[in-house]
Amino acid sequence: MSEFTLLDRLRQPEYTGENRCRPCTVVNLGIIAVAGVAVAVWSALAAAVVVAVGLVALALRGYVVPGTPRFAPRLVEPLPFDFGHTDPLRETDTLSDAGDDAAEADPQAVLESLVVAGVVEDDGEQLFLNDAFREAWTDRMATLRSADESAFLDRIEAASPADIEAQLHNDHVLLAGGRDVWLRPSVAIAETAAVETLAEWDLPAETRPLATQPLRTFLRTCPVCGGPVSETTCRDCCGGSGSVHESPDQPVLACEDCGAAVAEL
Repeated sequence: MSEFTLLDRLRQPEYTGENRCRPCTVVNLGIIAVAGVAVAVWSALAAAVVVAVGLVALALRGYVVPGTPRFAPRLVEPLPFDFGHTDPLRETDTLSDAGDDAAEADPQAVLESLVVAGVVEDDGEQLFLNDAFREAWTDRMATLRSADESAFLDRIEAASPADIEAQLHNDHVLLAGGRDVWLRPSVAIAETAAVETLAEWDLPAETRPLATQPLRTFLRTCPVCGGPVSETTCRDCCGGSGSVHESPDQPVLACEDCGAAVAEL
């Protein structure tokens, strides 16, 4: 096997170059340094080998520790630095996941409830959002994104199906409780406003948080800036939602103005 072929097999271009994740790199550099110091107690030569191998692996593969793209961004989130990281939209990060006893949604039952309540209408060929609901939902999103931090977090807590404390951490919202949940601002705004709007429609209270995730697929305006949203693909430095090998180009609804992803398709 040639040297070029060996290096080519070792490389992971989906995690290097322009796709390199800075938080992943920072975390792995720290791990390599700690490993080097630990081994140096026994042998300086062995420590140099460990550090050298780690740096080569980091350069070729993007990270040393398996699974780094899943945990590194959250580890560096509290730090007062901008790593230029675009966190993948995770469909598990939704308002209904808050609390220890997060309810499992039956998508068909939730959809039927929305149709019965008149929130979603069916013309026999396709589903679409009721105009009155869309207008009220859009208005609530506008008031929520313009609210001060205290009011913003209070409304998220009130919309949550569990007893949680909402906290703002840089560009994410943490729902701190028995089971911590991290929300993008686009998701936090859209789903909180949806729960508030659904309260005015004939939909059971326990179903409202469960309905917010599918409702996001009907969005036409961005919850964050009010710009238009359209279908596109999302591929960030950690390979998008899940693994880049499984889904290199994730279709999403995203804002044409600010780029915020609002829903996976």
